[in-house]
Order: sequence, then C-alpha cells, then structure tokens
Amino acid sequence: ETWRPIFMCGLLLASKVWQDLSSWNIEFASVYPQFSLDAINRLELAFLKFIKWDLYISSSLYAKYYFALRSLLEKSGFRDRYNQMVGGIGGIAASEALKVSKRSEAVKEEALQQLSRR
Repeated sequence: ETWRPIFMCGLLLASKVWQDLSSWNIEFASVYPQFSLDAINRLELAFLKFIKWDLYISSSLYAKYYFALRSLLEKSGFRDRYNQMVGGIGGIAASEALKVSKRSEAVKEEALQQLSRR
C-alpha cells in the first residue's frame, strides 16, 4: 500500500548483493518490527520475481549514481540539512541507530547459536 515495503526489500537485496557479510532477513524483521520474518521472505520472493531475478548493475550505471549522490553531498550545506532532517549526529536518531546495530548483532549471534545446535 505504500513505498516502505518496497524500499525495505530494496535495501535487503542491495545488502545481499553488495555486502560480503550481508544482513539476514531475521535482522530486518527486528529492525522493521511491522514486518514478520515470513512477510519479509514473501516480499523478497515477490520482489525478485517482479524484477525477473535480475540484480545486475553495470559498473557504468553504478558510477553514474555514485557520483550523482556524491555531488549532492558536496553541495553547500547538504550534509548539515540532511543531519538536521534525520535527527542529527549525536541526537536521538544516532542513539536509535546504535540500538538497532546492537540489536542486529544480538539477533545474528542468537541465530548462529541456534544453527550451530542443529
């Protein structure tokens, strides 16, 4: 119904494609509690089917968007305006991000322990 599930799924798949140690779906379920693990799994599958499993991004397309985003960052005051918009460094947003990071690590450790018991 909104763009948020699509955005979350895009982040999840981008993490899996580009990160050597990517996030697991269960971590996204803890970061986005409004989505159950089952819902994230189904959303991921639907997303992949919709894009016909084509996750390839050419180096030229990657470079195009990388430099476009980088130029936005270098514009006068962009970083300050962005930080103010999201709560600022050292503010509530930063402390919440740290909580999410710690919770993700705990979930990953718990999942690894459960898998090693099998």
